[in-house]
Amino acid sequence: KTMWYPEIKHFCPRAPVILVGCQLDLRYADLEAVNRARRPLARPIKPNEILPPERGREVAKELGIPYYETSVVAQFGIKDVFDNAIRAALISRRHLQFWKSHLRNVQRPLLQAPFLPPRPPPPIIIVPDPPSNNEERPAHLLEDPLCADVILVLQEKIKIYAHKIYLSTSSSKFYDLFLMDLSEEDQQSTAGHGFGVAVTAAAERMLHQEERHHGRDFLLRAASFDICESTEEAGSGQRKPCLRASTSDGILRGNRYENGERGLRRGRDLSSWSRAFTSIQEEMAEDPLTYKSKLMVVVKMDASIQPGPFRAVLKYLYTGELDENERDLMHIAHIAELLEVFDLRMMVANILNNEAFMNQEITKAFHVRRTNRVKECLAKGTFSDVTFVLDDGAISAHKPLLISSCDWMAAMFGGPFVESSTNEVALPYTSKSCMRAVLEYLYTGQFSSSPDLDDMKLIILANYTVTGLMEAAQMMVDIDGDVLVFLELAQFHCAYQLADWCLHHICTNYNNVCRKFPRDMKAMSGENQEYFEKHRWPPVWYLKEEDHYQRAKKEREKEDYLHLKRQPKRRWLFWNASSS
Repeated sequence: KTMWYPEIKHFCPRAPVILVGCQLDLRYADLEAVNRARRPLARPIKPNEILPPERGREVAKELGIPYYETSVVAQFGIKDVFDNAIRAALISRRHLQFWKSHLRNVQRPLLQAPFLPPRPPPPIIIVPDPPSNNEERPAHLLEDPLCADVILVLQEKIKIYAHKIYLSTSSSKFYDLFLMDLSEEDQQSTAGHGFGVAVTAAAERMLHQEERHHGRDFLLRAASFDICESTEEAGSGQRKPCLRASTSDGILRGNRYENGERGLRRGRDLSSWSRAFTSIQEEMAEDPLTYKSKLMVVVKMDASIQPGPFRAVLKYLYTGELDENERDLMHIAHIAELLEVFDLRMMVANILNNEAFMNQEITKAFHVRRTNRVKECLAKGTFSDVTFVLDDGAISAHKPLLISSCDWMAAMFGGPFVESSTNEVALPYTSKSCMRAVLEYLYTGQFSSSPDLDDMKLIILANYTVTGLMEAAQMMVDIDGDVLVFLELAQFHCAYQLADWCLHHICTNYNNVCRKFPRDMKAMSGENQEYFEKHRWPPVWYLKEEDHYQRAKKEREKEDYLHLKRQPKRRWLFWNASSS
């Protein structure tokens, strides 16, 4: 009004003028994305700089010219602008050449229907990937032994902290070791001595049975790799490591208890049970991270086991992978044979034979077997170190597996919270079926539904997907009431994907939801109501424009009807050419 229109009227007084509002798509576009695309050549667009349609109509009404809106991005209004520009020129010419009959119908500019923004797409529902079985988190847990419950002692001085659940689900030898009964009391210990040997009647009967049935399976015989010197090259003075097969008698001889300053410590001598272990005992030890004393299992390994290769074996037991560039592969094979980890021995053989590509299949089989063993441990509660107290009972779980598969669990058990130092965690308003489903998913990456599984209770524990609601909406089922209930529940329990979907459903059906549930909509939180007003579809400006367009259309139809009614009826006279 202050610059362009006066200039046009000064230099082109007879030129017809129309007012066009451009970039209509900015009303519903993401301004942050638009401003990122404009940088650094143009200044950012502010929300208050985008004018509503009624503002354009007011200016056009003051100037006495027609008003149209366009969007090149949405391909809207471009034809309307050019058509009405032509009509504006014809209308101005009609005033000068009023006698021309072909301009009789060009009297007023056409009306433009308002632009309905596209329906916003639903939020992308990203189903979280199953907890990874790769080496990152378990390997980090091995380096940073959070919630460790096993101490592996090498060469009487080197201590390595580990976790029962990882070792036992990867190695049958460790599984049998940790399931040994260490609860027998020492009734034959001698006063004044630090050590005593106690053999009960049941143990004696077992020993006699083992001696009589020396060739049966429960003797736990195993062929193992030993590092020896080649007899062929012994004379030349060169030593070459090789693999030879040997067997251990595998007989468990008895118990050993230690009476120290901290009281009675239960333990056993393992030298005759396996060549990999020397002894096992329970004792109070200091946690390497929290520096608090707790009961831990101390396993002394054989003196022939070297720390470097043993760490590589532990990494395999945690991750199922073996680095091709590892040194001392023969020592790794030797330890694998002692622990009866035959897959690892096979991986070493593949690397030595330049067939390391075959180890990928071994790793896949390793994770399949571990998944089955973890399911068994979850069902039986074996090696559990935490108990979740629920509404209808309790479920035993394993902190190391939870820490490796869930950031929330890692923060709870590894942070300065009460749950990090207790063996019981209370989860109110949670059922055993829901908790078991979540634990099975965190442990194995697989979700199995059951008839007694309540979806709403599962929302409390996991980020719920909206597959069921989407299917119901596609089948034209009325889910508006359910969505209103789910929204605040999902927001309270941090189920963000479900909350986003509920917000989108309410915004895209805002008028219907408000008409059905006016009280519930008014009872919503201020943040939700502000979100509804900002993202409702169709937007408020479109509803105003649609109402204005319909009223203007009715008025024009009424004017056309009155105009046609005032016009006299035309009479056509047909002349006969022959009679004339």
